[in-house]
Amino acid sequence: MTGLLRSLADIALLRGDPSGLPSSWPSVAVFVLAYAVADFVIARIGGVQPVLPRTAVDLGLTLPFFWLLLAATRRSHRFPQTVNAALGTYVILAPVIVVLLLLRGPARSSEALSLLVTASFTALMIWYLLILGHILRSALDTGLVTGFAIAVAWLVASVAISRSLFGPVA
Repeated sequence: MTGLLRSLADIALLRGDPSGLPSSWPSVAVFVLAYAVADFVIARIGGVQPVLPRTAVDLGLTLPFFWLLLAATRRSHRFPQTVNAALGTYVILAPVIVVLLLLRGPARSSEALSLLVTASFTALMIWYLLILGHILRSALDTGLVTGFAIAVAWLVASVAISRSLFGPVA
């Protein structure tokens, strides 16, 4: 377990790649479940509604996107490790997101704290996109800029689809 967490931390710090993660379909199921739990907790604390349908749509967009991307580049054998890396790094970043969401309440009364929380959310989002770009760089044997661009395109598309289905997040 510590080896798995160490591998995910190395990926999150852009030092490692998904090759150190499990490459089995049961491990994908475990990572999907862990992601769903983390996303549920974050959505509940963040006041996002409806929680379960949004998480289901997010996974329903993410998994086929990664599969199609890897299949189109003839690297579908990397799907389990790539998905495990993307979902697993989100899970290990989830406590930071929870803390920032909890700080949002007190931040409403302090302009300086509000600015700090907003800047931290922005930095964390950019960092997660860099992590995804790093993961895709490894999975696709391409450059970090290409991986980052694909990650940004995926995020924009998934947010647009989610908003069209559920409306904007409050």
